[in-house]
Amino acid sequence: MPFEFAIVASEIGSYKPAPKHWQAFEAAAGAAPRTHVHVGAASSTTLPPAVELGLPTVWINRLGEDAEPVPDVELHSLTGLGAALDTLG
Repeated sequence: MPFEFAIVASEIGSYKPAPKHWQAFEAAAGAAPRTHVHVGAASSTTLPPAVELGLPTVWINRLGEDAEPVPDVELHSLTGLGAALDTLG
């Protein structure tokens, strides 16, 4: 499936963990924070700002680490992501 648009860090001048990535996405998509989900594997750089912005979060914890803050859903692989997303809707 082709992407509708892309938010590129070097183009918006914002790098993780700054919140501008999510704000740029919301502006481009016209999406409110509770209408999309952040799925990521980098707990220290993407999870805190996503939680702070009020996004539902799924953390792919492949290394068995402890997360702070705690995500809405924690998986150890992408297996089960579809079902996890259904629980957030």
